[in-house]
Amino acid sequence: MQLQSRTADVRWVPPARNISGDLLFVDHRSHHAGEIGEISFGDPEYRPLWPRMDLMLADLCEALEKGIPVTCVPRIPRLYEGRMLEWPVR
Repeated sequence: MQLQSRTADVRWVPPARNISGDLLFVDHRSHHAGEIGEISFGDPEYRPLWPRMDLMLADLCEALEKGIPVTCVPRIPRLYEGRMLEWPVR
């Protein structure tokens, strides 16, 4: 699937996005299974962030509870209407 001059994959499942089109996704391709990455609007490539979901969840929980940036990216995640994760640009 071609998106804005970059290649995405149908096996990327996005649990969070922001209004500009940036996505946090879980990679379900066999050679990257379980990795979490980010693709940003305007960037040609995706960026791997965590090798496993448990590490991502630990970082996200700490950031949400304390209102601090996630350590591997300059973003402060928040909950929209208490139920949906937002991945805003800082």
